[in-house]
Amino acid sequence: MNSLQKIYLQALINQSHQESSQQVKQEENSQKQNVQYLQKQQLLQIIQQCQTQNQPIQQVSKPPTLIEVQNQVTSYFQKIILQKQTINLTNVLEVQLPYFMIIMSNLIIYGLENCQADKEIIKDLVSLYKANPLKISMSCSLFQTIALLFRSEVIIYDQSTKYLANFLLFRDDFCDIFFNALYCYQISQGQAVSQQIGFTQIHQMIKKQQDDIWTAFTFKLLSQQQQKIIKDQFLLQFNRYTQLLNNFFTKSNLIMDFVAQSVKQTAKLHNDQIFQEYLLIMGSFKATTQDFLKKAIQVFFEDTQDLDLLQFSSNTIKIHKQMNCQILFILPMLLQLESQYLDHIIQNGLPEIKVQNSSNYYLKMIEKLKSKCVYNGEEECNCKKCQCIRRNRTSAKESQKKKREALEKIGPLQDEFNKLQKKVKHLETENQYMTTLILEVFKHPSVEKIASQFLEPLTKIIADSESMEEC
Repeated sequence: MNSLQKIYLQALINQSHQESSQQVKQEENSQKQNVQYLQKQQLLQIIQQCQTQNQPIQQVSKPPTLIEVQNQVTSYFQKIILQKQTINLTNVLEVQLPYFMIIMSNLIIYGLENCQADKEIIKDLVSLYKANPLKISMSCSLFQTIALLFRSEVIIYDQSTKYLANFLLFRDDFCDIFFNALYCYQISQGQAVSQQIGFTQIHQMIKKQQDDIWTAFTFKLLSQQQQKIIKDQFLLQFNRYTQLLNNFFTKSNLIMDFVAQSVKQTAKLHNDQIFQEYLLIMGSFKATTQDFLKKAIQVFFEDTQDLDLLQFSSNTIKIHKQMNCQILFILPMLLQLESQYLDHIIQNGLPEIKVQNSSNYYLKMIEKLKSKCVYNGEEECNCKKCQCIRRNRTSAKESQKKKREALEKIGPLQDEFNKLQKKVKHLETENQYMTTLILEVFKHPSVEKIASQFLEPLTKIIADSESMEEC
């Protein structure tokens, strides 16, 4: 085969490889197109199903349920977040409610008036909510979306609305916890059952008009909405509860930010009563959490393996009284405190008047408490503080062990030394007795005349014995 034939053959081989690779690429592209087509078809089917569910006008016999209307409002709010739009709210209510609930009420009414839902249903709901906002309820997705709206800071109402971005109820780490502990099952038209969190439950948490409101909330939180709570579940949920609150106190939060700002900015941000209460709550949590857990296990599960709400309520009162704290109520206490602070700001306004206040004291105390870990060296925590405490404890144990071992070795020698000390004391006592007796003898008249003959030698003997004792 000459060189031209070789070149021609190589060219044919290369062309064959190119054709086969192109064919493989075409097949791959064809498969990708098929997958994309199938995905589009599935997406269209889902959209058609959603449209069928959200278009009750075509079904005259079945009006839209509350959850379907809430889904429409949720979709509307989600579009606003995705498109980075803003919402300008005006107050359409004539009732007295905590500040954050006023904003939430107006926001939900705004969403109803602007969403694509049945106009008659919207009109009835808006009328009902304006007359009594406590009738408002929210599905899980609606509540989460509203919380996200506040965290995204797209709501414009007044100067204080920005503070709601860090409000406890809307925080990303606590939003689901509040919903899961406060929701109730609600049956709407067409027997549709849904989990709803109502303004009534939230308002009761803030006002605490009944003593058992916080107890019921904590029980639902720890039992995860079950009828009873068992020991293992209590330990698991309390540990999670502790970690969440520890993160809350360690990182930025609404009141801590206000304390820092009030040092630098305005006296109207300052509130001694609220700052003191926050400091007491934080200090109580940091100081007694692990002791409380040990005591709680004894009190709650001494005679039983599970607790119902009534047992939990009576035991909670008992243990809080014994420990002189309210560890199980910290979360609702913080929610109430933040709400009160926001109301304080609204009532007093925010004039830029710089004055001297005691906020710096609270800031320093909070910073000190932040560095203290509630686990206090327990194995559950692996922070630097707990690692240091565990190292110190291990070092102290090793030191005590070495001391015990040394004492065990010294023991026999110590016994012999004690025996010798007893002998020395006995001899000293005898010597003292003899010295006293001799001196008494020399005082006798018959002996005094001849004393001078041997008094000097005796004095020398005593002096020699004293010098020997000094050596």
